[in-house]
Amino acid sequence: MKRKPHIRIKGLGRQQPRHSLLPLVVAVVLASLVFGFTSYVLNQAYDGTKETFLQRLSEEQKASVLNRHLKMEILAVTRKSYMEFVAEERLGLKKPKEEEVLVLR
Repeated sequence: MKRKPHIRIKGLGRQQPRHSLLPLVVAVVLASLVFGFTSYVLNQAYDGTKETFLQRLSEEQKASVLNRHLKMEILAVTRKSYMEFVAEERLGLKKPKEEEVLVLR
């Protein structure tokens, strides 16, 4: 029996056809552009929402401070010592002496 010196396998010696990289490059560039545009739009929307939130928060903080001051002022006005202080300092009134008080019945 004779052996054949060369064994051939069909298709192994052929070179695969080269695929073009152009569609891949176009797809990557297009995906990058879409991602960049989406990021920009979302960033602008986020900034607008953040600005509105901070403005409302600032207004609420001002209202809270004003409310606190008004509560303190109400407490101060209702005290007897404050009323005496206002009468003396701002209006120039003084406490009457015993002989100046006239009681009518």
